[in-house]
Amino acid sequence: MLQRQRLLLVLLALILSFILSACRPLHRPGSGKMPPPPPGEADQMPMPRADPGYLQHLERFSMLAESSEMAKVVSGSELAWKSSGTGGADGLLNFADTWLLVHPMTLLTTSRSTAFSQLAESEIWPILREAGVKGLYVAPVQGGGSVWAKERQSVDTGDDVVQYDFSRVAGDDDQYKRLMSRVIDNNGLLGSDLVPAATGLGPDFFLAARNVREYPGIYCMVEIPEELWPNLPEVASEWSGEALKQTQIDALNAKGLLPQAMRDESLPLARSGGWAATGVVRGLDGNNYRWVYRYYKNPEYAVLNWEDPSQTAHRILSGSAIRQVGLQGQALVGLRFEAFQGLEPDPDTHSSSGTISVEPALTAAQSMSREIRRYGGWSFLRDDNLSLRHVGDFTASGADFVFDSVFSPAAEHALLTGETDLACFMADEMLRLGIDGRRLVHVSPAQDGLNYALPYLSHLAGTGGGDKATAFQQSVQRAMRTKASQISPAPVNGNYLYATGAGLAALALNLTKAETAQAKEADIAAGHSLLIFFKAMQPGVMMLAGQDLSGVLPVQWGALSGQPDVEASAGGGYGLTSSSAGRPVSTMGAPRAPHLYPPADVQVHQKGSFITRIGAFMKARAQYGIAKGKLSARPATKGRGSIALLTRLPDGQSYLLSVCNFSRKSVEETITLEDMPASALARVTVVGAGGSHAVSGKKVTVSLGPWQGRALVLGGGSKNAARAALDPGEKVTPIPETGEE
Repeated sequence: MLQRQRLLLVLLALILSFILSACRPLHRPGSGKMPPPPPGEADQMPMPRADPGYLQHLERFSMLAESSEMAKVVSGSELAWKSSGTGGADGLLNFADTWLLVHPMTLLTTSRSTAFSQLAESEIWPILREAGVKGLYVAPVQGGGSVWAKERQSVDTGDDVVQYDFSRVAGDDDQYKRLMSRVIDNNGLLGSDLVPAATGLGPDFFLAARNVREYPGIYCMVEIPEELWPNLPEVASEWSGEALKQTQIDALNAKGLLPQAMRDESLPLARSGGWAATGVVRGLDGNNYRWVYRYYKNPEYAVLNWEDPSQTAHRILSGSAIRQVGLQGQALVGLRFEAFQGLEPDPDTHSSSGTISVEPALTAAQSMSREIRRYGGWSFLRDDNLSLRHVGDFTASGADFVFDSVFSPAAEHALLTGETDLACFMADEMLRLGIDGRRLVHVSPAQDGLNYALPYLSHLAGTGGGDKATAFQQSVQRAMRTKASQISPAPVNGNYLYATGAGLAALALNLTKAETAQAKEADIAAGHSLLIFFKAMQPGVMMLAGQDLSGVLPVQWGALSGQPDVEASAGGGYGLTSSSAGRPVSTMGAPRAPHLYPPADVQVHQKGSFITRIGAFMKARAQYGIAKGKLSARPATKGRGSIALLTRLPDGQSYLLSVCNFSRKSVEETITLEDMPASALARVTVVGAGGSHAVSGKKVTVSLGPWQGRALVLGGGSKNAARAALDPGEKVTPIPETGEE
């Protein structure tokens, strides 16, 4: 009987195997390749046909289809107009003026753990409290195109978003809920990125190339007639995507097939972009298609078409906002709309002044920011190539916050070279243009690199300041390449320098190997903390990078073989706690980067550690409301590495004077404050960093050592407040009745 049962089981298994082998397998996320054609089809046709069943499968994973479900959540409900009343930029600053940015791809987690589950661990929150962090920004967290890619030409960073659902590196819905619960319990806020303006190649793109209904309207893509296919590059497969050469673009231009606003590739784009061609694709209607589409950075990132009458791109972004803010409760949502810039002509800026049009990025930011506010969140434009002239445009009726293009990379350049000419000039431009510092997000360098093309000064082209802007650009690029040339391979791609905050300080000291940098940990930490101190003393949001907490160096400085991708050179794996000490690579294979400081959970128990030092800055920042202040002047300084900034604090009666020395020599700066009320100078409170000071009449003399900064509150403020922000080891003396030391 037993033998007969076994025989029946074997026969059933064979029958089931035969049935399954006759079925076409469906492609599922994570399979890594496109499904094969049905049996016999490959012999009869030069390419696979568009299988309706497979297209239905793609739609189940597409963002456009899911956006309709997201819209149903809002349509006909009170959510369409039920805003929580965020109170503008100050509303966020009241809750969380300091954030920690964590990139899931580079976070070293414990075995079988995800970024969400790791960040929800109880050991994380004492670290954040010690560092003065009130908000946790985790990005990118959506699923990327790598799970659909047959071959990848670039390093997998997770930025090629193709779905709303979380990536397996970030975690799942239950893990996200546990993290959100932990954030709420600790009176914090959570944030992440919206779907970007350039997505990866996933289900929506595959459906667009198959010419399925309204899907082609999602992207900036143009169908090319078959008689013009000889003008297109050879493509290995239908989904490979090959960039067009300029001669091929010119040939299509001659036929009037490419939009006028996107023809000129000579404009100062922050990153490379252009046109790419698909292979021959069999459409749903049985016809063959070849498409040319706009890409951003490389052909694996297809640019959305905000202006298409189908509004499909808008619907995808709207669905992302509903999901993230309305359903998931995220407070701060990043907009990555750089790829939208220049897609629409702007007669005032497109070619006459040498700057690129910001449309439709501005319109998209205005629209999406309104939606995000409608559901009770704040928006953050993360693009780092915005001209200073346009910052006001985006903040006037668009994004609540924008990337700080005033002091980045000017502050990093000051640290790298010991010269503050660029930082001083940018501060002057900020004052001249009336930029509201409360709307800026000061990001610490980590994953994305520093943009030394200086597109921030493109508004000066054709003006009296144009020559000075060009001189600055040439000077900083020359200095950057000189420093980078000491490392092989050089951490440079175009005009981008890839380095962490600690890595920049090490590079400034000509330390280009991890082992030599370890011996100079104290010196590097001084430069690193000065960079953070300078930014923390500015109005606006301060966003630390996860790499800051452990003093991560660029991964290429470690003992690695081969030539790592330059864009991933600063993106090595790092851990936040001791539990990740034994992990050599991240979940997605990012090698462990060398680091200078002990694990963050160890530092919180060490007096004078890097975390306790910067935490003191942040606590003083919150206590005096520095984030809600207003830059009022840049007092003159004499040292080439010195910069002084005067900020009016929100109480309206006191001022913050911050003085930083980015040089490797001691300096003494005498700051004259003629317009300062005598009552303000009668009470001076030290709120941060090292050095010493003396007050005489309307003059404040500040003495600083190499890589030191000092901040003083003039007037107002409790005479015993914020004393903990002094450098470790500096003697704290009671403030006399006069308020002077």
